[in-house]
Amino acid sequence: MLQNFRFARYRFTYTVQEPLKMPAYKGNVFRSRFGYLLRDITCIGGETQCKTRCQFPDRCVYSKCFETPVPDDSPILRGQPFAPHPFILEPPRTQKLDYTPGDTFTCTLTLIGDVINLLPWLVFTFREIGKRRVGIRGKRGQCHLNKVETLPARNSQSTRTIYTAESELLTDDGLILGLDDVMQGAPQVTNEIELEFLTPTSIKVNGRWTDNLTFEHLVRNLLRRVRFLSYFHCGEDLEVDARVLIEAADAVTDVSDFRWIRADRYSYRTEKSVPMGGFIGKVCFTGELEPFLPFIHLGEYLHIGHHTAFGHGQYRLASPTTPPFSGVSQTNRATEGHS
Repeated sequence: MLQNFRFARYRFTYTVQEPLKMPAYKGNVFRSRFGYLLRDITCIGGETQCKTRCQFPDRCVYSKCFETPVPDDSPILRGQPFAPHPFILEPPRTQKLDYTPGDTFTCTLTLIGDVINLLPWLVFTFREIGKRRVGIRGKRGQCHLNKVETLPARNSQSTRTIYTAESELLTDDGLILGLDDVMQGAPQVTNEIELEFLTPTSIKVNGRWTDNLTFEHLVRNLLRRVRFLSYFHCGEDLEVDARVLIEAADAVTDVSDFRWIRADRYSYRTEKSVPMGGFIGKVCFTGELEPFLPFIHLGEYLHIGHHTAFGHGQYRLASPTTPPFSGVSQTNRATEGHS
């Protein structure tokens, strides 16, 4: 299973050169600058032509990252214009708003499948993000990209620097990870697991946003996400019986303590506000978990739900608490969506 699935994680370290201001959640800033500058750097036809008719859709660096086309004869997502993004941004996880010269911050980028081959373009783009200023529009400041490190799965290996500002050379693609790397050293799980959702997580159930995640919801979303990423970006379909897994997932119970974060971002490209709300908090699942563990552990790196390119849907395995969440009811059935 997932023999061809591969991904790599990179940490970018910046030093602030000019005063700048950031929002409390910084994923919107980095995602918007990443997309804008990657197209500006790599597109030879200009923005107008890029939006109407790309001259080289099969070789376009921007398209491979942001607008991966779904073939007309694809058995998956047929009729949809684009496949899921093959990257996940994890912006600086700090509430700090005002930055002064000398301050430092990091941003992590996970690349999936074929897009790893584009790393030189992406490192150059992230260097330009700092040079051309980053932050809230009107209050941006210049930053210096000091280094890029390749990150391991968990703590199995130490980080390694593959780019420095002094050399301006990218040494290699870094550490390429697969499912075996994820499972090696993963915490032992018996019949109970606790997940902590760190960034807003947006999941729809029956067409409505939900802030009550059952195990069935989790498994459905993980299977779909892993399959799409593997098929479109790693050239391999997911060979599991999804129906059997989903039926088994319904027997796993959950106890959760979530709260909904309401947020919006303004898209300058579409000139309208985009809802970006989601839930954060913890959930404890109890039942027969072993068949699902590869997908749960992969999900720690791939995130889940909508807006993963902005850093949303990030969770981690937490140490179970006893009792899990006093006063919160237990359920294993679908719930009403969040309006």
